[in-house]
Amino acid sequence: MAKITDEFLAVIGGFLEVYGQQASTVKVNIYWSTLGQYPIQSLRAAANAWVRKSQFMPKPADLIKLMGGSSNHLSPDEAWSIAILASDETNTVVWTNEIAKAWSQAEIVYRNGDKIGARRTFIDAYERMVDESMMYGRTVEVFVSLGSDKEKRTDAINHAVFTGLLTQERANHYLPKPENTFEMLECKTEQGVSNNSMMHIASIKQMLKTGRACVAES
Repeated sequence: MAKITDEFLAVIGGFLEVYGQQASTVKVNIYWSTLGQYPIQSLRAAANAWVRKSQFMPKPADLIKLMGGSSNHLSPDEAWSIAILASDETNTVVWTNEIAKAWSQAEIVYRNGDKIGARRTFIDAYERMVDESMMYGRTVEVFVSLGSDKEKRTDAINHAVFTGLLTQERANHYLPKPENTFEMLECKTEQGVSNNSMMHIASIKQMLKTGRACVAES
């Protein structure tokens, strides 16, 4: 890691003086390892905002939150609404590492029939894990747990795109591939069908070709 800068020491030193705390190598190194990656201007602004609102020395996570480091994390209530879907194995769940880990702790309580306790357990664990991720500067990682119901899977993936959890490019990996109408028609012809069926197929193929032509010309 880069050497601690004088500008950074000035900010942390100011905190220690304002809140009457003693400086220590361990303390300064902790703040540097978690906050040193942020622009010094952002850190100064967060420090000024914190001093105006609180009488207590901030934790690194407090300053990261003020600098917008938590903006990509869902709120505890939003996270719970996603996690609870994992209680049904038919559901496809699009979630983050923090949501999945918090659910693994709450699931035991949920399976025992205490839904209120499960939610409380989840939120406590989720907030703790988000704070930890913010402290260590971890990026938000989104992954997909596929359920057995394909129709629900499509709905869940499309919803994740709508809410911004997944990009359309990544979502396409989980969505069913569009069927090629022409290939299907050719397949039916090769398998052998009646003359009427072949005429009907030819008519449909011509209609589709005309439709494509119109689109291309417009």
